[in-house]
Amino acid sequence: MPTEIKCPKCEIWNKDSDYCSNCKHPLSPEIIENNRELEREARRTSILPSRTEIFLKNRKGSRYFLLRLIYQILYTIAFIFIAIASFFAYLTATPNG
Repeated sequence: MPTEIKCPKCEIWNKDSDYCSNCKHPLSPEIIENNRELEREARRTSILPSRTEIFLKNRKGSRYFLLRLIYQILYTIAFIFIAIASFFAYLTATPNG
């Protein structure tokens, strides 16, 4: 039994076709999802890194030992802080905790 699909763009009914016979808009769910994934990937790759990300990346691989040391110390402090905060969040979320 042939399947009829109404084109969302031009609203013409099409039989067993992946693309609209009138406007060539994709009708197949697989093709539509592939197109959306390609658009998402293009958006993801076109986003420029923020100034903070660039700053941290430059300090992490700096040729100066002091800057690398400061980066590692601050990174360690932030990691410990997040670990402690996560532990307290776990305690408050658990019953009888």
